Amino acid sequence: MSFRLQDHAFFRPAVLVFSIFTLAQLITGGILYVEKIGLHPAGALEYYQGSERMLESYPERPDRFRNPATFDGLLKIAVSHSLAYGLFAFLLLHLLRSLLPDGPRRKPAEILGIMVYSTALLDILSGFFIAYGPEELTYARTPIFAAFVGSTAACAFWLIRISLTRYPEKYDWGTDGRTVDVEEHNRSLEAAAKKSSTKQTRGAPSV
Repeated sequence: MSFRLQDHAFFRPAVLVFSIFTLAQLITGGILYVEKIGLHPAGALEYYQGSERMLESYPERPDRFRNPATFDGLLKIAVSHSLAYGLFAFLLLHLLRSLLPDGPRRKPAEILGIMVYSTALLDILSGFFIAYGPEELTYARTPIFAAFVGSTAACAFWLIRISLTRYPEKYDWGTDGRTVDVEEHNRSLEAAAKKSSTKQTRGAPSV
């Protein structure tokens, strides 16, 4: 059986740079979110349903003279975010899962992937829910965004840790697709070589 070494050292620097840029994007996205919507439910209500509707529930809040969000505007944002979030999350999670050895260590990455995609979907749909739903949904807007940013940041930090950790992978794959312990395989090859050399020595004719 032949073996292929699972060595990702050649593209670890690229993964490290990508992860750092991911964190930078999350930071700038968080700043823009606070500037546009804010952390208070009143900000989400004003952003999606307009300033008049916000002042009815929060008369003490300052008026930023915003019109209600239109369905056309929300749809444009949803389409652009769907493409960006989908490709970005796929690339991030694909890198994370590829760098992890097969086995139990991949399970947390799969759970994290479900969190990233589910929170991204909720973040995209939350605008429609708040614009055309009850006011109480505004309380969920910031937690949804924070959950998406947090799960994505967790993937980025995990990739940074893997990129900076220079340890040899314990496993690689054989041609049949099974996971094989390389150390055990090497020991078996050494034992077979010693056994073969012993047989040749014993069977050699005396001069």
